[in-house]
Amino acid sequence: MTFQAFEPIQLGKNLKLKNRIVMPAMARWKCKSDCVPHEGYLKYYKRRAKHNVGLIISEGTHVDNTHSYAIHTGYEGRLTNEKQKKAFEGIVKAVHKYGGKFIPQLWHCGENATNPISVVSSSQRIKQMDRNDMDQVRDAFVNSAVLAKEAGCDGVEIHGANGYLLSNFMSKRNVRNDEYGGTIVNRMRFPLEVVRAVRQAVGEQFPILYRTSQWSVSNYNEIKWDNVEELKIWCDGLKEAGVDIIDVSTHKCYKLEFVGQGKQEESHTLAGWIKKLSGLPVIAVGGVSYTQTVAYNWGSSGKTSIENPERCLKLIEKGECDLLAVGRALIANYDWVDKVQRGDWEKLKPYSRKTLDELF
Repeated sequence: MTFQAFEPIQLGKNLKLKNRIVMPAMARWKCKSDCVPHEGYLKYYKRRAKHNVGLIISEGTHVDNTHSYAIHTGYEGRLTNEKQKKAFEGIVKAVHKYGGKFIPQLWHCGENATNPISVVSSSQRIKQMDRNDMDQVRDAFVNSAVLAKEAGCDGVEIHGANGYLLSNFMSKRNVRNDEYGGTIVNRMRFPLEVVRAVRQAVGEQFPILYRTSQWSVSNYNEIKWDNVEELKIWCDGLKEAGVDIIDVSTHKCYKLEFVGQGKQEESHTLAGWIKKLSGLPVIAVGGVSYTQTVAYNWGSSGKTSIENPERCLKLIEKGECDLLAVGRALIANYDWVDKVQRGDWEKLKPYSRKTLDELF
């Protein structure tokens, strides 16, 4: 297949990709108790770089080694100390060997952690964040970002989507009665403080990606922005804070958002609106190659039906996005790029929860 998705792209001064295909962050839960990405992870990422994935974003990588508020299961990678940094150095070198780029996704689980902490607590079991907690979380993101830069990573992605900590600040459920809750400007205040602190620590030239979404893991139908005007406030904030690329997580990347808003001739996906409103490069992700959404696979052991990825690939030609992230299909098919570029998409393997049993 001939699409721009398989052509190189230069993003800023320091991020040149051999194509526009991205492997997004997907938790694999295969680390041991030290949370060091082991040799199996290195081979897992290297295999996809060897088969022409342009940019690999690590599984969600925890930033907190102090209070464990960030930790989901304890079997994901962390980037909080020298031993963990050393493991990331090896992964980066392996990916670079095949012309790929590697970026860790920095992750704080908040109320979804094993030791939960929440923006607004609805349970005595869950601690509501105070100012000291917020400072600790901000500093944890900064520490991990600095370690990522020292490890030779090609940037960092801050996970602000899908119902995890920074995403929950953005949620309408955030009814804090201080300057961090209520209005959209207040709700976005702390996520942007994290971005600014990371930007100051890593310098102006180190790429910062930010993952954002409407939906969350606890509410697949959640809406954070009701209209284009609200979304523009968020886009302006991300750009001002120092984000270079926005990673837009949706159920279906080709689905139109805010239909009927704006000028009559304008119809965009969520990624397309964010690209237009921010002027920044965007990654679109959601439903590439498979008919069922993540919600289907999360609650089912059934297989996901394969479909032609052409309409997703064409989003780049249409100006809706700059990069396209392929999630579950790249877990099941390390050679997704090779197969699809040859026009052999029908030979792709289906995905099911069982696919997560091992790294390969």
